Amino acid sequence: MANDALREMAAHRGFKLMASRRRKPGGDFGRFGLKDAEGKPVFGFDGDALTATADEIESYLRGAASSAWGSSAKTVKARPVPKPKPAPKPKPKPAFKPQIGSLLAKLPAAKRAEVFTELLTRPRVRLERIVSGGQTTPEDTPMVQDTDEWVLLLEGEARMRIEDSAEVTLKPGDHLLIVAGQRHWVTFTAGDRPTVWLALHLG
Repeated sequence: MANDALREMAAHRGFKLMASRRRKPGGDFGRFGLKDAEGKPVFGFDGDALTATADEIESYLRGAASSAWGSSAKTVKARPVPKPKPAPKPKPKPAFKPQIGSLLAKLPAAKRAEVFTELLTRPRVRLERIVSGGQTTPEDTPMVQDTDEWVLLLEGEARMRIEDSAEVTLKPGDHLLIVAGQRHWVTFTAGDRPTVWLALHLG
């Protein structure tokens, strides 16, 4: 390897190549040595004399490069291989399916008479839907019940009178309580559209 190439190789490794120029008999002409960046002898020196051949310098430099590469490789930590995400588990099918109904679907005509539909019965509790179609309560036959009744107007329009009170108008969302034993009258229900009540009997 030419001296210039050897010098360049040494410089790449952080060394300075020293070449002997002494030609006196017994001298070290044609020999080489290496110094580090601070000028300290590293390889191929015997006192002031240079002792290494070009091939020895090249072998040393290649060994230094291999050692440096191995040390660098040891400092690099291998990246962990990410574990594949598990496939999402299928959601279990529900064991119970609620039965959804509508109080306003498929309403009966209720032209001749009001239609009563019982929705729920429990001890001392009864829930029913009432559909009116223009019906009213005759003045001489008021309604009287043995239990309290809470009524909610869902659709349509109605007017009602409870004894000892003035007539009231009910629109969707309005509700009132009729106490047990109170006489009461439905004085008006819409005839052009269904009037739908929700009645809760307590007691």
